[in-house]
Amino acid sequence: MLDQKIFGEKLRNHRKSLGLTQEDVAVRVGVSAQAISKWEAGDCLPDCFNLKAISDVYNISADVLLETESVGDVDAVANKIEQLCTEFIWSTANNDRYNSNLRFEMGEDLWKMWKGIYFAEIGNKQQQKESKQRGNLHITGAFGQKIWDDAGFACVVKSSMIENMGMYGKETVEVIEAISSAEGQQLIRLLHSDKPTPKSELVEKMNVDVSRLNELLLLFTENLVIEYIVPNGGYVISGHHGMAAYMVLAAMYVLNKGKYEVSQYVSE
Repeated sequence: MLDQKIFGEKLRNHRKSLGLTQEDVAVRVGVSAQAISKWEAGDCLPDCFNLKAISDVYNISADVLLETESVGDVDAVANKIEQLCTEFIWSTANNDRYNSNLRFEMGEDLWKMWKGIYFAEIGNKQQQKESKQRGNLHITGAFGQKIWDDAGFACVVKSSMIENMGMYGKETVEVIEAISSAEGQQLIRLLHSDKPTPKSELVEKMNVDVSRLNELLLLFTENLVIEYIVPNGGYVISGHHGMAAYMVLAAMYVLNKGKYEVSQYVSE
């Protein structure tokens, strides 16, 4: 059953995250500011037409707005996280200032969840405090290993993964060696996962022979580490095996850094 109070609170939070007043939203939806106030207070609900208009204004799926059920179990928590991620994706639909602000705030919320899970899992406030002071932000336990810091590194490796691992093939070793090379690192660092980098830019910014660049591009493309996007004419890190490139870079980051920082943690 829809909780009108929670629904109203979501409407208010979305409006504020976009920097809009109730009057601003009212004009865009085509209703009075009083109607917006009543919806946000949970006094009443918008009809289907106004709900669609609101979802368009906030660039959020109506399904996401209507999802307010709360149950005190782990599945409910997982659903809330998935809901936040869904809203995060919807916020990328239009690359304007309002959506950029919303996307940044949601990304920060997701990042805080990472930190919260770590400190909750340790279950010892004194150890939490000492870990923060030492910069040792990692867990090694029966579940596996977690490690991250404010600079952007994050990783979870389940211990059960070891049971499913096979031996690496010759091709896999060749790709990892190529990514780990100076030229491979430079190439991967020039690519993105959300926007293509044209080859002309790679040629301009990489201090390497074009023949070596072509060799790397071919190797990485054939092994789905990167992909060539035809409409935009450029390369992106692949959603298939591109994780191998990220993991190699992450490993290099960790091995070259002796301390990890979580600046927002406050011991109470």
